Amino acid sequence: MTSPRDAHLPRGAALSGLALTAAIAVWWLGSTRLALGTGADASRAAADALQALWLVRAMGLGLVGLRTGSLHGWGPGAAAAAAWVAPAWPLVLLAGSASSLPWARLALAEGLLLAAGAALPLVGQGLRRTVRRAGLAESVATLTSVALLAAVWLARGWWAAPPP
Repeated sequence: MTSPRDAHLPRGAALSGLALTAAIAVWWLGSTRLALGTGADASRAAADALQALWLVRAMGLGLVGLRTGSLHGWGPGAAAAAAWVAPAWPLVLLAGSASSLPWARLALAEGLLLAAGAALPLVGQGLRRTVRRAGLAESVATLTSVALLAAVWLARGWWAAPPP
């Protein structure tokens, strides 16, 4: 059960996700304008914006989902993770329609983000039950989140293949 104190968690994650989405949208629109002005392929900028959205949201899920799950339980952790992922969906649809990436790839990437957003808070809650000390569980969850963040960054060349 969530307490009123936990009600701010999804709101903060949603605002962070919205700020991230706005920053990438501004970058994408600027890149598209430059590409159109020089006669370059504007769909490449859309694909790059999608890759950036997936990379940053995947990297942030560990901090948002795992850490929140260890501190507040699965429900608030999953809500915060969904609030982190969901604000980018309108931009994903717009950039997906402007890029040459297949729609199946977009759906798979978003589905994997949602699945990770549901699984990581569960891992965090299990960590909290295993460790039984809130401060230690928070520290271990943060270190694990940073390790996941680094793993996503290092593996980006494997899963973030250039568009066809």
